Amino acid sequence: MNGIFEAVKQAALVHKAGGGTGFSFSRLRPEGSQVKTTQGVASGPCSFIRVFDTATDVTKQGGTRRGANMGVLRVDHPDIEKFISLKEKDGFLSNFNISVAITDEFMEAVAADGDFTLRFDGKAYKTVRARQLWQSIINHAWANGEPGLLFIDTANKANPTPHVGEFEASNPCGEQFLLPHEACVLGSVNLAKMVPNGQVNYD
Repeated sequence: MNGIFEAVKQAALVHKAGGGTGFSFSRLRPEGSQVKTTQGVASGPCSFIRVFDTATDVTKQGGTRRGANMGVLRVDHPDIEKFISLKEKDGFLSNFNISVAITDEFMEAVAADGDFTLRFDGKAYKTVRARQLWQSIINHAWANGEPGLLFIDTANKANPTPHVGEFEASNPCGEQFLLPHEACVLGSVNLAKMVPNGQVNYD
């Protein structure tokens, strides 16, 4: 809980300054699993996304607009079926884009028309038909554009700093994979102003 709400606080500060944030919710235990410290049950990642969405809603960027978020869940997380359908209702999670982190293992199961195991922390929770899960992603994306796909294994194969950490999520619109607390600058440079008379002016 400390980690979750510390992340909410940090996100609010980023939004206040005019930025956006991307989150992987894959580390959160599945809905209904036991919380040993309190003997309670976990709410699951889909519930906590709503907390981040509400915090974004009330944090205006410079008093004019709300921040943007990317919410990511691994395709092998036990709550993935619920996650895929999160944005069926128009206006729900209006401050989030959501994307499924697709693994090579899942795509191989889709190609082979095989089974696929949903698991968390080394424990298997459920086995599904890979193509059925894939079709659900397609149907929801066709209906309203979400969820998107992040090919997480492919991204990590091109990770220039694997010794620092693995990619788990991207920035809010999916242009760039980033490690925790890394930032992207989506600025632009007008190269035409640096090439007078067909020659690059390096100075």
